[in-house]
Amino acid sequence: MMTFKRTRHDARGVASILALLFLAIFASLSVAFFTSSSMNLVQSSNVAAIAEARLAAESGLSFLIYELSHCGVSGSLRGQALLDSLADRLSADLDGTPNLGGRAVAYDGSAITVPTIDFGDGKNFSGQVTLSSPDTVRLTVTAECAAGAGASAKIVQRQVAIDIHPTWEQALAFGICSKGPVEMGMNTELSGVTQASDGSIHSAATGTAVSCGSGHISGDVSVSDPGASTDLAGTTVDGVVRYDAPPLTMPTIDRTLYKSLATTVMSSPSPSAETYTNIRIPGNTNPTFGNSVTILGILYVEAPNNVQFMNNVTFTGVIVADDPPPGSPDSANYIYFKNNMTFNGVEHLPREDFSEVRKLQGVAILCPGFTVEFKNNMTSVGGIMAVKVLIAKNNIDSTIMGNMLIYGDAGLTFKNNSDLDIQLSGSSPPPGFKGHGLQALAPDPSTYAEQ
Repeated sequence: MMTFKRTRHDARGVASILALLFLAIFASLSVAFFTSSSMNLVQSSNVAAIAEARLAAESGLSFLIYELSHCGVSGSLRGQALLDSLADRLSADLDGTPNLGGRAVAYDGSAITVPTIDFGDGKNFSGQVTLSSPDTVRLTVTAECAAGAGASAKIVQRQVAIDIHPTWEQALAFGICSKGPVEMGMNTELSGVTQASDGSIHSAATGTAVSCGSGHISGDVSVSDPGASTDLAGTTVDGVVRYDAPPLTMPTIDRTLYKSLATTVMSSPSPSAETYTNIRIPGNTNPTFGNSVTILGILYVEAPNNVQFMNNVTFTGVIVADDPPPGSPDSANYIYFKNNMTFNGVEHLPREDFSEVRKLQGVAILCPGFTVEFKNNMTSVGGIMAVKVLIAKNNIDSTIMGNMLIYGDAGLTFKNNSDLDIQLSGSSPPPGFKGHGLQALAPDPSTYAEQ
């Protein structure tokens, strides 16, 4: 039998082989560990960049929602008029500012583009506002985050979007909005104060819906009845004349707040005082006020009633009336001012005695079931006039801080020499109207989307 003898040299060879084997294993493990660590670092960097881009997009969304909601646009606008007004207001607020680096908001008629706003540290966002439906704008914000350096440099992009809706009654977008015809005589001047569009007219009447003997209208003239026409041959209209305007719903009115403040009952048909404060006239009183009367606060008229004012009336506050009972004739629900009527808003009332009434700013006349007539010389109206029929005979030189809303089929008639400056406020509609207390534009959280 042959035997093998292991020598010292054999043992050394085996040890060397094992050492080399272990070195190879450790080297492989080191490479694997390095590769794994590098991948983890890259993954962490990517995740961090994505998170930074998403945060930039969310910040941009919050910033632009705030700008849209506080730029002063009217929440009663819809469609192209809403987008046009937003473009004007955003430009006025943002153009040339440090946020935009001295640049300007761009608008091509279909999209408003807010240029890149830089956060620093390689992060920025930009925005775009488009009209997705007649009563909806879509705000889209795109954010970028620059990460890495050299060959590993990259830009991560995230995008978020949300729908935003106007919240107010659409009828409040027009200086004059009437269910019936709008008839104005010679020498008519209808001008928007803040925007030319404030001097716009909308009529839902049949036949001749809008007519004007001569003069100037700064806004649009809109007619919603398909068979209606206009008579504007002697009138300059700065806006457009539309015969396909969508029909509007006149606002539903809640008088609760006003009635609760009319605490003094005035039941005499021949009132003789010079000054009246927060009065309520019971139905069928049919009073005739004398000359040089001053009324402060709320004048609440129960229906039916025929209320007559003679000469030189100074009114500071709000006139409110009930809806007439069914079958009550127009002549039994009438408010008449003979000559020289001055109408001031509630903000001009003394603070100490009228603190609650002063909160009701924005309305002058809230009588959608009554005919209201100013015979001669009406000046300064401090808010919305909502009436069944509005008649003004001569010399109406007035700044009206609100709309004229005409609820009856007989519409509005201004005879001659009407100079009306209309200012539609960008604040919320006054108490009693839908949208009161709401911001002009409201985001819809259910439409939020992220890419």
